[in-house]
Amino acid sequence: LKRALLEHARAGGSTPTPAELLKRVREVQAGRDIRSTLAAITEAGALARYDAVDVADADAVQALLADVHRHWGPVRGLVHAAGVLADKRIAEKTDAMFDAVFEPKVEGLRAMLSATQAEPIKLLAVFSSVSARCGNTGQADYAMANDVLAKVMWAESRRRPGVVAKSFGWGPWEGGMVTPHLRDRFAALGVPMIGLAEGAMMFAREMAGAQVDQVELVLGGEPRPEALLFEGADARVQSLEIAVGRASHAYLEGHAIKGQPVLPLVLAAEWFSRAARSFRPGLFQASVHDIKVLKGIRLAGFENGGDRFSIEATPLAHSGDIQMLMRLCDGQGQPRYSARVVLLPQSQPAHLSSQTDHPSLSLETWQGAPLYQDLLFHRGAFELIEDLEGMSEHGIAATVRGVSHAGWEGETWQFDVAALDAGLQLAVVFGQHLLAGANLPTGIDQIRTHGEPCAGLINATAYRRKLGPTALTTDIVFSDARGQCVAEMLGVHNHALV
Repeated sequence: LKRALLEHARAGGSTPTPAELLKRVREVQAGRDIRSTLAAITEAGALARYDAVDVADADAVQALLADVHRHWGPVRGLVHAAGVLADKRIAEKTDAMFDAVFEPKVEGLRAMLSATQAEPIKLLAVFSSVSARCGNTGQADYAMANDVLAKVMWAESRRRPGVVAKSFGWGPWEGGMVTPHLRDRFAALGVPMIGLAEGAMMFAREMAGAQVDQVELVLGGEPRPEALLFEGADARVQSLEIAVGRASHAYLEGHAIKGQPVLPLVLAAEWFSRAARSFRPGLFQASVHDIKVLKGIRLAGFENGGDRFSIEATPLAHSGDIQMLMRLCDGQGQPRYSARVVLLPQSQPAHLSSQTDHPSLSLETWQGAPLYQDLLFHRGAFELIEDLEGMSEHGIAATVRGVSHAGWEGETWQFDVAALDAGLQLAVVFGQHLLAGANLPTGIDQIRTHGEPCAGLINATAYRRKLGPTALTTDIVFSDARGQCVAEMLGVHNHALV
């Protein structure tokens, strides 16, 4: 077809550009599809006509439908399926692009409703998009327009009792506005495609069994949230800022060394978790891995306006889940803490470590020095170990306070940061015994939580995994009063201060 069109153009004295030639090819193919469809409808025993008109031109639509009325009688059903794409990020989109997408949908529906207001309409159907329900990067205008269609159908269903009003939120079809490039991208991301015959049957079945109370529908399956990302978004670094000071984080006064508050490792992990969820809404956190202190943060501005940090997230290529490299950077852009967050399309039960995964502990009753006078620097809100039950060469156990019991209110916690910090305090006390001196946590291989923070006291047990001359690795398991595992910190690394 390209060759025939090119030869025809050259015979007429012109040479079209590749883009012009492709446009002409598509016009010819569209004409063939229209004639084929009209022939099939006629063969099935119905009448059909095809008229081209700008659907957003109210006068043209009025004239066309008046002509239809004169020749065929009253209009009883109306299906609005017009659509134009001009995908761009909001910052790159012009007013003209917005109008080109928005007007065929919204003004087109307005024009057709106006032209048929006196007709005995029994059916109103609009072709919306799953993007109206889920959103889609680069399609702010398209999603908005389609959602307007859905809301108009809800209004019409109330205004016209007995009229079947439907908004079809289609997923991507194998044709039409979905180009071969988009088809390949959707397939790679697992977004379900709707076959042409399959989609036609979906529409026919829905209309045949139409229920007036079902107005807004999604057909073809709702894509996974991560599959809706526009090409290029997966490699884009996202960031947000966080301010820390007495006004917002007064409890950090109790996590101070030589009078200056220090950012807790588990609070950084909490921020990473929140940021990852905000960057990928609709996904579920599975775990946080490889949490590292690259360089500790002293909150120099805690009493004087606070300190500001940025959290950066870089998506990592992985199959089966979404992984993000997280970094907490100081005001100069230097990374100070890092981690890797794993997100899943749906919440999945994780394997729970428990005491049965570790050797049974025979603990000796704690008879050491008072924890918060001689052994730990934590004070005030961070005096979280309620009762140190005992310790041996293989582990240490205690009853600790969680965020609820400690009174850390005013935040929606992803982790029970108070209980987790108490677990790290246990690891420090354990390290003082095994390493014979001062030590600090420098990293955690993995944090997993199972459910919301507990209201009561929590049992925490640290199991020795590995011991070296200057380093200790433990697993810390947290359980509620019923013995159910509520959180785990696996591979907690403590290093001696030498």
